[in-house]
Amino acid sequence: MSMPKVSIITPTYNVEPYIAQCIESVLAQTLEDWELILVDDASTDGTVAVIERYLDDPRIRLFCNEQNMGAGYTRNRALENATGEWLAMVDSDDWIAPQRLERLVQFAEEFHADMVVDLLQEVAPNGKLLQVFWSTFGKNPSRPRYYTLYEAIRYHAGGQPVIRHAFVQQHGIRFVPQIRKSQDYAFYMEILIKGARFAVLPEPMYYYRVRPGSITSTYSRRKAIEQNRLSLEYLKSLPEAQRDPRILRLLEAVFHRKVMLSLYPEFADHLKARRWREAFAVSREAPGVWWHFLKSIPGAIYRRWFARDRLVCYYKSAE
Repeated sequence: MSMPKVSIITPTYNVEPYIAQCIESVLAQTLEDWELILVDDASTDGTVAVIERYLDDPRIRLFCNEQNMGAGYTRNRALENATGEWLAMVDSDDWIAPQRLERLVQFAEEFHADMVVDLLQEVAPNGKLLQVFWSTFGKNPSRPRYYTLYEAIRYHAGGQPVIRHAFVQQHGIRFVPQIRKSQDYAFYMEILIKGARFAVLPEPMYYYRVRPGSITSTYSRRKAIEQNRLSLEYLKSLPEAQRDPRILRLLEAVFHRKVMLSLYPEFADHLKARRWREAFAVSREAPGVWWHFLKSIPGAIYRRWFARDRLVCYYKSAE
């Protein structure tokens, strides 16, 4: 069997209501030379039964973990079985536009890029279309363009990329199983830190489903921070990062900015309830919450009382 153009990597866990739409969107691709590798992480619902209905198509392959192993292990198992020239990451509760694979592969080859992303179209549980974006902190480009490593780190580049498989194999890059949440961020950043050419195609072709149960509790937010810290320490330990102080500074700056954004709701709640001691404790952990709070004050009051102080958030110094 010849090598397919694209290997689509899709881990699954308890996504019975969504997985059919994901698979159907792959079947509808204008680029037909693909393989879909689904690895189920011991789902307890009917996810596997839904997938099995599609296995008559030889391009679709299913692997099942005997026990729940976590997203990192599951994604690595998919990588080990991928044979395509390009890797496309598609989450099991999302779906993609029919032209997506064809457009991104063509774009990557024309730009001689190792990793490319398009724009994510957020979709609310009721089907309403929300924001369109490709990164946490960067603006959407008006035209296709390259991004440097420093830009990608600063903007917290995200999305669901298409990646040159040979680059991943050459550098032995894998997901880190110990990072249980957002391990894809560490995976993509490692690819970039190791020298991948990165470009963005500003077309919204990936539909990102916003599901109930987002991180809202203080406990969940702090668990997310712990996972982000694991990603930070792993990326800082890479030899390429160790040789470039600017990479280290940017990674630290982005981490602290994410901590600030994670803890700001808790900080604001303490302020509203006049729990000054608790608010101060949060601000010691994430000093940037004060800057964020001041920016939320109506413009006239801000300019009158605070603008002259020239407050600059500490993480900006890394840029």
